Amino acid sequence: MLKHFLFLLLMVWVGLAPLSASAVKYKGDLEANESVTLPEQAMTPTNPSASKRKLYFKDAGAAYSLDSAGNENPIARSGIKNHLINGGFRLWQRGISFTSSDTYGADRWRHAYADGTGTTSRLPFALGQTDVPGEPRYYWRHNRTAAATATSTVIRQRIEGVRTLAGETATWSFYGKCGLAKTFNLFIFQNFGTGGSPSSQRVTGPTAFNCGTSWGRHRFTFDIPTIAGKTVGTNGNDYIEIVLQESGSFSTFTLDLAQVQLEQGSVATPFEYRPVALELDLAQRYYSKTYNFETDPGTLTSTGYVEGGASGLTNGSHAIRVHWSFPSRMRAVPIVTLYSLNGNSGKWTDASNSDRPVTAQRTGQLGTNIEVSLTATGDLRVGGHITADAEL
Repeated sequence: MLKHFLFLLLMVWVGLAPLSASAVKYKGDLEANESVTLPEQAMTPTNPSASKRKLYFKDAGAAYSLDSAGNENPIARSGIKNHLINGGFRLWQRGISFTSSDTYGADRWRHAYADGTGTTSRLPFALGQTDVPGEPRYYWRHNRTAAATATSTVIRQRIEGVRTLAGETATWSFYGKCGLAKTFNLFIFQNFGTGGSPSSQRVTGPTAFNCGTSWGRHRFTFDIPTIAGKTVGTNGNDYIEIVLQESGSFSTFTLDLAQVQLEQGSVATPFEYRPVALELDLAQRYYSKTYNFETDPGTLTSTGYVEGGASGLTNGSHAIRVHWSFPSRMRAVPIVTLYSLNGNSGKWTDASNSDRPVTAQRTGQLGTNIEVSLTATGDLRVGGHITADAEL
């Protein structure tokens, strides 16, 4: 009788015990050949409590974490999470200081201002500084020396393809500081390109960015609209664009930026450091050159130049043709600019150090053909430098 009573008591206790099949308990370190089986989840789990997160997987295999506000945040896998190229401002193929407006400075980054004047430049971080983590090498600075009187874009980057992040939540984060506290506006544009009958550009924003006088990390979340029902142009130049704009209280100022990132989800994850070789390869889809990495286009130098020649020519009109292959397949057929060894645009240099007119012909996404017209006899050699620009 006692055994029967104890058995019934045990069964009641088991029946009242909380079920644990819907939760994964902490297991500790897995041993060799061990695994943990996750319970099936029929739908998005309920929101966790404040400061907690839940991990779950969708049918397609993507992993997500859920925060207490119900935001689904994709968990980054191996690969590229930052949709921006050169967000760490390590690449400056065109030079490291610029005073002209509406031009590219750091690779992929374009700066502009209205009727004011200013300088955009690359500045180094001190070794061992702790204001911006990860020992970044450089930061971007814009020094507005004469105030504008109209709204203008301070810096922007266009990301190839209007389908990028369409209908998604995206987070734009960066480290920034100003000489004096100042407010800017942030926007994300969806541009459907040109050709045919594309839809009109759509703007998300503005979102205010309050810039302080010390380095700080700033995070901004955007709900990027779906492009359902829209029409993309036929010229292959559609894009989304992040824009930082001065749109009021115009003044002189300095603005410093570092570690700029645009990623899917509502949480700003740590800045993605990519190998410089990979970052350069991504950037060279849009801009490349024959000059050494740290040499500005138009510099008087023979280092790395492209050369071609012929011999035994008789008097008359002749041409030397030279082919240059781009380091990467470019986004589109690029605009090619040619420089002589003496730094002159539109010229190449012959063996007597004279600059001769030169043209780029039959340019494609993989390379270009350079033609130099000559009237001479004997051994002839010409050479020079090349830049190729396929920016959006």
